[in-house]
Amino acid sequence: MTDSRLFLTTLSRLGDEQFTGTLRVEGARVGGVIVFHSGLVIAAETAAAPGLEPLLLRSGRISGEDWTETFAQAAPEGRLRAALVERGLLGSASVQVLTQTAAMDAVFALALAEIHTCSPDPDGAGMPPLVPLVPGMDVGRVVRETRRRVDVAAEWRERGLDPWVRPHPTASAPPINKGRAEVLARVNGRRTCRDIAFLLGRGLFAVMSDLRLLLEDGQIALRPLGSTATGTPPQPQLPQPQPQPREPAQPAGLTGASSPIAVSRPGAEEGLEPVAESADAEAAPRRRLLPRWNTRGPS
Repeated sequence: MTDSRLFLTTLSRLGDEQFTGTLRVEGARVGGVIVFHSGLVIAAETAAAPGLEPLLLRSGRISGEDWTETFAQAAPEGRLRAALVERGLLGSASVQVLTQTAAMDAVFALALAEIHTCSPDPDGAGMPPLVPLVPGMDVGRVVRETRRRVDVAAEWRERGLDPWVRPHPTASAPPINKGRAEVLARVNGRRTCRDIAFLLGRGLFAVMSDLRLLLEDGQIALRPLGSTATGTPPQPQLPQPQPQPREPAQPAGLTGASSPIAVSRPGAEEGLEPVAESADAEAAPRRRLLPRWNTRGPS
C-alpha cells in the first residue's frame, strides 16, 4: 500500500502547533490542499475525490439551477454556506455533514496518492474556503479515521482494488442492495472508482466499499475483458515459394537481370494496446470550492 506516513505525520504536527493556513500536498498521482484554522481542519480538496458540489448535484439533493444561482449570488461575498440554509436548499446540519464528508474523503484520497511533498503555507489563511467546516474537525480524529480507512484500503489493494482501477461487470445476477445496484450500473470497464464516485455524488471510500462487496460476490471483475486469452490470433498462411529451376549460364558479354532484394515487412508491435484515460469527462467537478488562489502550488 502507498506510504501515507509523511502525510499523516505532517497533519498531526500542524494540529499540535495550532497551525492556521493551508497545507499543500503533491503526490505521484494527484495533489490537493487542506485548510487549517487554529489547528482544526476546516476544509480539504483534491481532484481524487468528490467535493461538496458533486455531492450535492449528482446525488440530486440540489438542482443545478438552484446551485448555480445560489453560488453566483453568495460565493463572492463568502456567504455560500449561509445562503444554502436561508434559501431552504439544505438544513444547517446537512451542510455540516456534507462538508465534513467531503473533507474526510479528500484526506483519505490523498493518503492513497503516494504523497511526496507537504508544504505548509501560513499565508494561505488570508483566503478562507467558500464552505468551511464550522466548527473545524480535530486533527487527531481526522488522522485516526484516515489511518483506519487506509488499513481497510490496504486489504482492497491486495485484491487489485484502488481508486484508479477500471472494474467491469460480469454475467452474475445484479445485487439486491439499492446502493450497490447504482454502483454496478456505472461499472463499464472504462470508468475508474473515482469516476463512479463523481457520477453518483457519493464519497470515494463509500463507493470503494460497495465495489469490494461487488467484487466478493463476483458481480464485477478487475481484470480487463479479454485479458485471459493467451497468444495472438492465428495468421493466414502465405504460400511458400517454390524452388525455381536453375537458369543456364549466360554467355560471356551478356548482362543478366539483377537478383531481387528481399524486403522484410515490419510486424505489428504486440502489447502496445492504448489505454484510455478517464472515459467520463462529466465525472470531473465543475468548479473548485476552495478559491483558485488557495489551490495553486507555490510558485
